[in-house]
Amino acid sequence: MKLIQKQFKTIKPITAKQNLWSNYDIPVGTRLQQIPDTTNLIHPIRGIVTTYNDQTIAIPYEYIIPNYEFKTTILLLHGFNSAPENKQAIINQWLLDNNVSDHITLIAPQLNYNPNEAIKQIGSIIQEHYGNIIVMGTSLGGFYANYVRAMNQTDQIKVHAINPSWSPSIFLKREVNQEQINLKTKENWKFTETYLNYLAHFEKACKVELKHYKGNNYTLHLANADELLTFDTMLEYLDENKVPHQVFYYNTNHRFETVKELLENSKNDLIP
Repeated sequence: MKLIQKQFKTIKPITAKQNLWSNYDIPVGTRLQQIPDTTNLIHPIRGIVTTYNDQTIAIPYEYIIPNYEFKTTILLLHGFNSAPENKQAIINQWLLDNNVSDHITLIAPQLNYNPNEAIKQIGSIIQEHYGNIIVMGTSLGGFYANYVRAMNQTDQIKVHAINPSWSPSIFLKREVNQEQINLKTKENWKFTETYLNYLAHFEKACKVELKHYKGNNYTLHLANADELLTFDTMLEYLDENKVPHQVFYYNTNHRFETVKELLENSKNDLIP
């Protein structure tokens, strides 16, 4: 994996015996995974796995701080067979109107149609712009936002899922092997069985991990008149597993034409 030049620094000893303190740099981009809790060896914790003196060591998130300036980044993830153009323009105008366009970076990638590649793409952007990052995703992009919340439980990342698809592998099964024309870019492509299998894999991982989230930066923005998706199953999952979250409802449909209202509701995250 190509490592990014920004650095983390440890702020506590990595191990008592080695007594490694804050002079050890850890490049952003090192592999993130669940690592054993060295205190009780029961509950896995999140951290960075890296190499020191030819040995693999695991460092919990709470032992590290960034050694670079935090900047605010909005990562906007579009829905299935779409592109971020309309919402991107509205957000950019809102940033201008609130005099924060010089301080907040909006990144709105055209996501790869292959979900496996899209997840890699999203992960690379988060690593590169790690700081005060706000992930906003709509529909399938909302599913990707949920996946980010599940797999990155640090509150350095704030997640806003907009009309999120909870089980896209079920909803999109009818699209398998269908020729698609991107609604915004007019590009031709095909949604394959492999793509559906990738989504099923990510769904399973999301539903296993999201229930462990106990932070304070997970927000849902739901349309009262969504004609494509329902949200009862997702909300039941969150309530049953006591996943902390906030919900805003809007008088709109699946296209979610109340982006300005959403931004006002999210102002504390965008302009701390």
